[in-house]
Amino acid sequence: MPNIKSAEKRVSVSATKKLQNQMIRSQMQTALKKFNAAISNGDIELAKQLLPIASSKIDNAAVKNVIHKNAANRKKAQIAKALSQLEKGIVVVKVDAKTLKQAEQKAAAARKAEEAEAIKAQRNEAKKAKEAAKAPAAKKSSTKKAAAPKAAKAEPAEAPKKRATRKKAETAEVPDENVEDEIK
Repeated sequence: MPNIKSAEKRVSVSATKKLQNQMIRSQMQTALKKFNAAISNGDIELAKQLLPIASSKIDNAAVKNVIHKNAANRKKAQIAKALSQLEKGIVVVKVDAKTLKQAEQKAAAARKAEEAEAIKAQRNEAKKAKEAAKAPAAKKSSTKKAAAPKAAKAEPAEAPKKRATRKKAETAEVPDENVEDEIK
């Protein structure tokens, strides 16, 4: 924090000038973006109307020392060249770095989503294949396990005993079948 009165004033003045410079720079950049959008869309008439406006904003920024005069001349030459190329039929696509980055991010997100969907579909197919493999086995053993669910319903509170009763029921039925086979 400044202690001297003149230093306090300098901080205040520099903050005010910073806001003014930001306003001028923002106006210039907005005019350039509108012009570049017209060029990208191939709209010659709109680009011709926006060229003097953009040049004026660039000159204004240079006069107020927001940008250097050589930078201003370079920017004006670039936009004039872009319009000239568009009029001659040369395809000009003027895209700023921010727009390019956003497009790349959208493309990357779309690729990730597609990969996730593919993985999800593979998992679902694997689950269906496993269920299909289990289904025939369940039909064959359903006659053996018919008595087990009735025993399980009798004791719903104790889960470990359910398993034990099923095993006992299966083991009890197997010897009975063997005995019947031996009798016949």
